[in-house]
Amino acid sequence: MPVDGRIPTLSRGTTAEEVATLLRDLIMGGTLKPGEQLREEGLSAQFDVSRRTVRDALGILARERIVRHYRHRGSRVVLFTENDIHDLYRVRKTLEGSAAAKADELTDAQLKVLTEAFENLADATRAGNANEIVSRDLEFHQAVVGLIGSPRVDDFFAGIAVEMRYALSILESTYHESSKRPAEALDEHRAIWAAFVNRNVAEATRLVEAHADSNERLLVDAVAATDVVHLAP
Repeated sequence: MPVDGRIPTLSRGTTAEEVATLLRDLIMGGTLKPGEQLREEGLSAQFDVSRRTVRDALGILARERIVRHYRHRGSRVVLFTENDIHDLYRVRKTLEGSAAAKADELTDAQLKVLTEAFENLADATRAGNANEIVSRDLEFHQAVVGLIGSPRVDDFFAGIAVEMRYALSILESTYHESSKRPAEALDEHRAIWAAFVNRNVAEATRLVEAHADSNERLLVDAVAATDVVHLAP
């Protein structure tokens, strides 16, 4: 079992949600790699929980689109394709572009939420914790989408948030922006924040699209270079 020795033993009372949380953290942190197989029997023994609990946990992660189940081959950590990346960023650019189009209509209350999200990202960048930076980065973009002012759009973005965080963690593990170019990465987000604060529709639109395009290109390259685990079915 590829994850032996890397996962703590859990109690028999552990729920599927708790197992899913642990596996999710291992995927986001790169311990479980793209393409790695997740065998129910091995995880059940490792966690000391039932196979049903493991199966339910994998189902949670499958719905979040970071685990995929293959018929007769079991479950594996998602290995993004180039088409996956383009599709994910098509959604992101559509939503953030819609937010940018409303930049001149934003209220002070809405901008306060965006400012708090940017400040949290800045604090995480200064602290230098890569996982925290990835989380705060996603929360900043979630706050941008929140400027649309639609609870249904917010719910939709929340539905792809785990998948987006996985994409951002692949970017971080490949390019190590938090350690190699922390100031530059933060400056890109600062510019987006400033464009919204200044209620500048044209600048906000240009910057969110440029930032997403840049990340999309990097992620396509990162996926091609990802340290993939190929296991026999």
